[in-house]
Amino acid sequence: MKAREFVERCAVFVTGLFVMALGIAFTLHADLGITPISCPPYVLSLGLRPTVGQFTIAMHVVFVLLQLAILRKDFPAVQFLQVGVGFVFGFFIDLAVWLTGWCEPESYAARLFFVVLGSAVVAAGITLQVLPKLIFCAGEGLMLVISKRLGKPFGKVKVVFDCTLLAISLVFSLVLFGEIRGVREGTVVSALLVGFFVGKAQSRVGGLSRWLGRRRQAAEWREEYTVVTIAREFGSGGHEIGEKLAKRLGWKFYDRQLINLTVERSGLSTRYVERHDQRMTASQKVWKYVTMDNIMPVDESLSPDDRLFVAQSKIVRQAAGEGHCVIVGRCADAILKDRPGCLRVFVRADGDFARGRVACELGISREEAGREIDRINALRANHYNYYTGGKWNDPSHYDLVVDSSSLGIEGAVDAIMLALSEAGYQKA
Repeated sequence: MKAREFVERCAVFVTGLFVMALGIAFTLHADLGITPISCPPYVLSLGLRPTVGQFTIAMHVVFVLLQLAILRKDFPAVQFLQVGVGFVFGFFIDLAVWLTGWCEPESYAARLFFVVLGSAVVAAGITLQVLPKLIFCAGEGLMLVISKRLGKPFGKVKVVFDCTLLAISLVFSLVLFGEIRGVREGTVVSALLVGFFVGKAQSRVGGLSRWLGRRRQAAEWREEYTVVTIAREFGSGGHEIGEKLAKRLGWKFYDRQLINLTVERSGLSTRYVERHDQRMTASQKVWKYVTMDNIMPVDESLSPDDRLFVAQSKIVRQAAGEGHCVIVGRCADAILKDRPGCLRVFVRADGDFARGRVACELGISREEAGREIDRINALRANHYNYYTGGKWNDPSHYDLVVDSSSLGIEGAVDAIMLALSEAGYQKA
């Protein structure tokens, strides 16, 4: 990493710390409780002289010492910088509390609004802090160490970690005041909302991410037109269209082959990959927002479904790097959104056409086929939304939308070939 890029990434990281501090300050002024990880410093500051920021610095030091005790000689020396991060973050919290001193919400609705606002601002700060991929805050660092040592997904460790901090805060409160202070309904609201807002914020920083990685992208990606991605509604014939297109072009074709490659790369079973490939229920998505799995892109800390996505993403990027390929599904359009020479296609079909294909393929009635189409499309939409932050069937995400029920399978292939031709591609 060159000096200029390092400075740019440090600037984004420090900005993220300040934005996080600002969100904590908004939540603090609401006086309805604060985010779980900030509860111990907040409760102690209510009964003792040091400020929230000063107690936050102390907590960061403790977290680093715990990491050191767990890893011992394996503790990377560079991670001692987490102590410095803690000092900066603690200073920013006290500064943010002073800057937002004008915030004195009186009504309960206004106070609740500031909890929601603070959660959103904290989420924005977390997104900016994680984006440069420089160093973790001590809390995340400790959770990651525990996750690796126990072999447990980061999300599950985070839930237990937050509950532990809340329990410690309650003990502090009872000892200092003989009653519960600093832990209220706002703490629960923050715990539920921050992860959700992080998921939404991550989809809004694509431009900043591209700017930070612009030098690497220029070195890694070639300019010629060599990749077609195909997202498709269930029953639209997207697989068949992609296969016929690849055959006409003489390119490699990736769809179900990705399952075997994913099994090899992720260490997950074939059965697991087949059952969870491009699928996520609404309840699973909500749980992942709460556990904030989406902020720790480290293989060892990932839950099985995140390992599945990461492995597929690496395969998609590798396939695109080799070029001359057609890739069906797997959020490939979003994974390769910054790659030049990639045509992004979405294949849709009207209900009758899709139901007819699914009923014939699965040997079920058209009514059952309709329900299955709705179910699979919902699972794909949830999966796409969680991992990319975008709307799966939004035409603005694609260069070309093809209606296979109007054009037919061969006509859809012709349309994509025409689009490639108009874009300047010439078959060798």
